[in-house]
Amino acid sequence: MEIIAPAGVEDTLSAALLFKVRVAENGTAQVNVLDASHRNRKIAAVSDAKFPINVQTPYGVYILNKTADFPNGEKLATNIYISGYDMVAENWDKKISISIVSKKSNVIALALKETNIERGKDILNTIIEIYNKNGIIEKNLEAENAARFISDRKKIIEEELFAAEKEIEEYKKINNLTDVGLDTRLALEQNIKYQTQETGLQTQQRIVQIIEEFLLDPLNQYSLIPFASGLNDEASVSAIQQYNELIMNRMRLLRTAKESSPTVELVTEQIDATRNNVLSTIKNHQKSLDVILDNVLAQEKRFLGQIRDLPTQEKEFIRIKRQQSIKQELYIFILQKEEENAMTLAITTPKGQIIDAAYNMNKPVSLSKMVILLIGLIIGGILPMIYLYLKGLLYNKFESKEELEKLTQLPILGEICTNKTSENIVVREGRVTSIVELFKLLRTNIQFVLSGKNEKIILITSSTSGEGKSFVSSNLSASLALLNKKVLLVDMDIRNSKLKDYLGINESVMGLTNYLSTDELSVNDIILRHPVQKNMDVILSGPVPPNPAELLLSDKIDALFSELREEYDYIILDSAPVGMVADTFGVVRVSDAVIYVCRANYTEKNNIYYLNSLVEQNRLRNVSLVINATSARQGYGYGYGKTRND
Repeated sequence: MEIIAPAGVEDTLSAALLFKVRVAENGTAQVNVLDASHRNRKIAAVSDAKFPINVQTPYGVYILNKTADFPNGEKLATNIYISGYDMVAENWDKKISISIVSKKSNVIALALKETNIERGKDILNTIIEIYNKNGIIEKNLEAENAARFISDRKKIIEEELFAAEKEIEEYKKINNLTDVGLDTRLALEQNIKYQTQETGLQTQQRIVQIIEEFLLDPLNQYSLIPFASGLNDEASVSAIQQYNELIMNRMRLLRTAKESSPTVELVTEQIDATRNNVLSTIKNHQKSLDVILDNVLAQEKRFLGQIRDLPTQEKEFIRIKRQQSIKQELYIFILQKEEENAMTLAITTPKGQIIDAAYNMNKPVSLSKMVILLIGLIIGGILPMIYLYLKGLLYNKFESKEELEKLTQLPILGEICTNKTSENIVVREGRVTSIVELFKLLRTNIQFVLSGKNEKIILITSSTSGEGKSFVSSNLSASLALLNKKVLLVDMDIRNSKLKDYLGINESVMGLTNYLSTDELSVNDIILRHPVQKNMDVILSGPVPPNPAELLLSDKIDALFSELREEYDYIILDSAPVGMVADTFGVVRVSDAVIYVCRANYTEKNNIYYLNSLVEQNRLRNVSLVINATSARQGYGYGYGKTRND
């Protein structure tokens, strides 16, 4: 299968596209296109399409078509990735490592981790091959530019040298000179050092002049400067080399970018600045040469004054000969550079020499499958133990009945599973659910707690709010009422009463605090008859008094419950949490049993330890526990432990 991408998209594509193709036996295909660069976000999809398939994406239209090897009549599932050149190059750049073999050598090593051995070798060998090709191209480009400039300068110097030699010939003819006299030879031998210096200095001046003319010529604005090696000034040579490096860098960038690109413009600005620096440097060198040459000429003039008796023709001949020597030296220099440049063009030696071609390691560079499997087994065995240890060390709440039994010796009457309904009263006549059955089991177990005939009052409390104390009190009362027993639910949490809202009682009625704070009300005035269901009466807490603790310690509490014992079979007291206020301890005296409600994954272990200390101090008596919001389920029918769907 092949994908035809929009023209030029490889140069501009900024994302990695994943084409998931699923072909059915009948030849229809489903194509999903995901943006692999952004968490596989779906960007296009095609269903039940025949080949060739056009897929419209935000990055253009892609065409999927069959190849000669496509298995017709068979199911096919394949994934195809498409990325831009830049992204692929960046990915490979991250995988390839470059290192120096030794600090004392100029050898570098390339390495690549790759599962496909042959592909890895090809990539490394291709990198070296391209590196050497680019080096040869750069060297030839520099040599070709120098060859053109040398050819132009050679023609000019040839003409100047021919003119100088012609002038000597004409001068000899005019003055009938065939040989230089002995005195002239001696003078020339004594003055040779000055002439040599003068010739060298003037040659340097001419080279500097040539370079300056080259730089000032607009046609050579971004061309390489030749003859840098002919200067004897290190500052000028260094400036020219830096300038040539910038020119080469610009030439490399122009192979893949336009002149208007920010990178090329930045290099161009650097070249312009460096060109000014080169001009300034060679001008300074020119001034230095002028000073030195003036000094040499002065020395020569002084010496020539000593041989003033030489014929005027000889002096003029020396001047003309000197000019011819300068032209000849410069011409020889040009010929030498031309030959060196020709050798550079002829020799195509690569920049880098391959010591060892790409090869694969005999042993895997990563861990073997067996070692990885062994490490996985070790981690799989150790991490769960560490997790369980840290959980037991840091987690300060219990999760199950078994954990609670390890924290206390108090009996556990039952468990209540999590209420997944929106109702507060889940126990109703005729309703059969797991939570109803668990409340019935709790109702049965209470019979073992209330052993005496006249034991009727059950106080229900907890450590803090939110543990389900009111939920258990209300539904336990409703469960007892289903036995056709007269049940009274009393709200004893007079500081923070919520039972009225919990039971959905909207009417304004008198409550417990009204009865305790005045002698004008009777018990019947505060009892609500069957507000929730049959056989279940309720006494609400009433308004919050300014002295709640004193009211609960009054003798009217004892008289009230003595009277209620005569009328009801069970009295459930929904009291305040013992971990927040001390009101509960004031009404424990009237109760026959205490049910302490705790909640799985909510009640802290320290609260259970606190309960143990209360029992040891005899501040709470005949205490039993009920666990709320567990995952327990009670089957309906014979036996225990069966699970049914509610």
